[in-house]
Amino acid sequence: MTESEIRSNIKDIVLGNLRYADPQDEICKEATARYNKEKVGQEGYTIQSANEVLDDIINDLKSLQDELNIEASFQSANI
Repeated sequence: MTESEIRSNIKDIVLGNLRYADPQDEICKEATARYNKEKVGQEGYTIQSANEVLDDIINDLKSLQDELNIEASFQSANI
């Protein structure tokens, strides 16, 4: 994986996960509208808390790091 691809993956992981903690994101607005239309877009009305999203980002980045380490291992073994 190239440096550019790694950066792109990191960006996708972070931005993709942040959507679930952003009350202004369409995914949260749609979810909130199903249950409480008057609270759409307000702070605290999200799918996940910021702490939950942070945990997900860390786990996803660690998974990416593991994937890169495995890829590097295969490359060094010429597999």
